[in-house]
Amino acid sequence: MGTKGRPYSRIKDLHIEVSLNQNVESPRTTGLEDVELMPGFPTFALSDMETATLFLGKRISLPLLIAPLTGGGKESLRINRNLAVAAEQAGIAMALGSQRPMLEKKVDPQSYLVREFAPTIPLLANLGLVHAKRGDAYLLQAIESVRADGIMLYVNPLHEILQEEGEDDFRDALSALEKIIKTFPYPVLLKEVGTGFPIPLVNWASERRIAGIDTAGLGGTNWARIEGLIQGKDYSMYEALGSCTRDTLMAVRGSIGKGRYLIASGGIRSGVDMAKAFALGADLCSMALPFLRWAAKSGEEVVRGIEKLREELKIAMWYAGARTVNELKGNFQTMSRSGLTAKNAP
Repeated sequence: MGTKGRPYSRIKDLHIEVSLNQNVESPRTTGLEDVELMPGFPTFALSDMETATLFLGKRISLPLLIAPLTGGGKESLRINRNLAVAAEQAGIAMALGSQRPMLEKKVDPQSYLVREFAPTIPLLANLGLVHAKRGDAYLLQAIESVRADGIMLYVNPLHEILQEEGEDDFRDALSALEKIIKTFPYPVLLKEVGTGFPIPLVNWASERRIAGIDTAGLGGTNWARIEGLIQGKDYSMYEALGSCTRDTLMAVRGSIGKGRYLIASGGIRSGVDMAKAFALGADLCSMALPFLRWAAKSGEEVVRGIEKLREELKIAMWYAGARTVNELKGNFQTMSRSGLTAKNAP
């Protein structure tokens, strides 16, 4: 099939088609199956429970972010509008798909312009970290053209090198970003796309004005698999490269430093998965493929999916005796393959 020479809009549609119709999830698990919530006792009423939190200075009713999905394709307009309407109704955050095609005027910008459908939620613009080399004005344009509250820069060297016509020069990207964020007026977050956030980059970010990190561990959507399917190549050897969601989240938690958002993603598929991620230290969870599947049907389906996640999370919190999401933190034990457990020290 391939993408070389195709219009950007068709490339985006191919990503959607493959993700909806093929098995694009990692052959590796998230590792969350080996994390157990510690049982507790609810000394409160169900009506006392609170799942709301603050993100980028705005209140959201559930600590959940719609991961960057799409933009610029024929199907992107309908999908992004369904997502935005549902995010506003349910009170969660949303990130846009890569805006590079939009900024380079290679696609119609309409599929990115969702603020009118979601006027109050935290909204994140989206580019690659490597695009910092284009300067602060480029990042500002991405944010202000869609009236976003900040920007998420994806860190995806493996995905880039496997893409046809992907970015293959990361020289000076970090030094360019470091220069930009010293005086940048909007929050900047970093995100991997499914192989686990690299710890050397976490250490770099912990000493600079980075607002948060989305760990995006191995175990969910696998971009090596997607690119292999699109290009008709055997990329299976690359599909297991990375660190699983559990291990990445625990490693980043120990290195990120205070005052930054820690976002867990990579194969999170239920409210119980979310509860485990919060127990491991996450502030928010992010999902991609479930939202794509729901939004491809309707906005109502997205809302139903969100409300199901909310119900599952609250039941897991009730089981753990946690009235708030924050009370879940540290409330876990890990299960080894031999069946022995190691309790976390909160």
